[in-house]
Amino acid sequence: APAAPSSTYSEAPMLAERVAAGTLPGVDDRLPLEPFVVGPGVLMSEASLPDWEPGKYGGTLRSAHFRPDWNPDIFVMINEPLLSAPDLGTDGIRGNVLKDFEVSNDNKEFVFHMREGMKWSDGEPVTSEDVRFTYEDIYLNEKLTPSFPRRFKTGYSAAGEPMSLEIIDDFTFKITFPEPYGGFLRNLVIEGWNGYTELIRPAHYLKQYHIDYVPIESLKDELTAMNLTDEWWQVFAAKVCQSWDVNQPKCIDSPRLGPWLLVPSTEPGLLTFERNPYYHKVDTMGQQLPYIDKLVSVLTEDVEMLNVNIFAGNVDFMRESTGLVKVPLYKENEARGGFTTVLLDMHVDSSNLFINQTFDDPVWREVVRDVRFRQAVSLAMNRDSMIETLYYGFASLPERSVGADLYTQNLDRANALLDEMGLDKKDADGYRLGPDGNRFVFLVETGAQAVDLAPAAELIGEYLMDVGIFTQVKQIDPTLFGQRLTANEMQAWTMWSHDENSADGHTSGIIGSAGRLWWNFMQTGEGEELPAWVQEAFDLDKARWGLVPGTAEYNAMLEEGYAWERANLPMITLVEKVKYPLIISARMGNVASAGFAIAQNFSGEQFFYKE
Repeated sequence: APAAPSSTYSEAPMLAERVAAGTLPGVDDRLPLEPFVVGPGVLMSEASLPDWEPGKYGGTLRSAHFRPDWNPDIFVMINEPLLSAPDLGTDGIRGNVLKDFEVSNDNKEFVFHMREGMKWSDGEPVTSEDVRFTYEDIYLNEKLTPSFPRRFKTGYSAAGEPMSLEIIDDFTFKITFPEPYGGFLRNLVIEGWNGYTELIRPAHYLKQYHIDYVPIESLKDELTAMNLTDEWWQVFAAKVCQSWDVNQPKCIDSPRLGPWLLVPSTEPGLLTFERNPYYHKVDTMGQQLPYIDKLVSVLTEDVEMLNVNIFAGNVDFMRESTGLVKVPLYKENEARGGFTTVLLDMHVDSSNLFINQTFDDPVWREVVRDVRFRQAVSLAMNRDSMIETLYYGFASLPERSVGADLYTQNLDRANALLDEMGLDKKDADGYRLGPDGNRFVFLVETGAQAVDLAPAAELIGEYLMDVGIFTQVKQIDPTLFGQRLTANEMQAWTMWSHDENSADGHTSGIIGSAGRLWWNFMQTGEGEELPAWVQEAFDLDKARWGLVPGTAEYNAMLEEGYAWERANLPMITLVEKVKYPLIISARMGNVASAGFAIAQNFSGEQFFYKE
């Protein structure tokens, strides 16, 4: 990263006014001694953003959401991980909220250095006491944390041994694991879109609600308001603002570290965020970030109305709820709406077919657990047609997770595999009979969380019917979708996968959908014991998590994971490398021309309006 400027830092005019009025300290007193310096290639690589430039202050970024108190684009834009790397990757990991780190003792020990002088949004110092409090008083308190966080267990495994913490001084601490866990660095960068709250929470604020620091009597008003008696831990939980909560009203009073802070709403459904005066980043000219003053997001009825807002020119940034199917409409409305449509990479593989191998039906299990069935399903898919009709040619065949042998449609081979496994008998209508002699019914459900999921499910149904598998397609409410998935009540469904924020995306991370009861067994010991091929996925992950991301050994283990998926097809990947339409104001600067679309969210602090 560029060296920190030696001159006095500068700040946004709206903050300079507060400094002049005596209601806010000067910018030099608000920044850490060594701020995070943003310049070319820092938040995004120069290949993705070749024309980075220092910005200018001012303006409001407008967005929209259709779930109350939840705008995923703004969540990502505000989220601050402990460590960072360009382009949403893990090559070139460096500090972010934390200044830097060292790894030693065969990837078992991690010494972290904090930014001296860094402050919470209320002006209080950020120190190792915040780390100690998070570890000892939250994670080691069974009322607040019944199950120690998986990311802080060796190998990112539910069965792994927990970390230990040593506070060295006010700005230095050491985390130790009993076994190698080099992948812990990845866990502090992007795994699960985690943020700084995983390890650093404002102790000075939260101690007011913790029974180890205050008498229960001091919580009487909060307990009464929540209709509780002595359940102090519920009061505490209601006050904790974690990274995923940044859109929630409970975060308004909590000290935070992100570039913008949620403030009280002026109208129902409106989310408003204003700049954090104590944000720890500056640009190469010494200008404190972010450049943009404010973010606002309006509540719409649904995804369709959200897109109407885009067409009408009421949106300056939208990624989460866009779709390739709407690109012609986006392009048609660009000039009138004052926005640009940028086709970037999707960080997930879109519209995959998941088949639940632990669904509570013995006939279903017997059929779908045979890998020949899953191979036949893959061979029945006309992926070339799907790429053209659903993705306008902006997608690729799934080389990594399926391979050329199984991604090209071959109905003769699919039928032969189904016959070979015993599904050779058919009813009067020509549909295959299951092992019980009844018509085998394949139900595909979709929550339509993205615009391509329902059409993909319909095409899957058509292709499977062509090889004699009677298929039904059903769209359900997204909330119900999540509930039924967790309860192991779904047979098959369409959804995205292979998320770049999951290192286990091509191995054990799939098992939660390929076999919910297998996943439960690995996490809690309850469920169903794992078949050998599923256990292999967890073994591969354990070996990889011991290695530091970006090394040759780590990358070799990734390739083994891809080979495992091609051999076992725990799910059916339809396409990969889908393009993602990013909607962004035509006046916006520091907009990438390549890379992941969601990486733009993570670099929101460097956006600025050119006019």
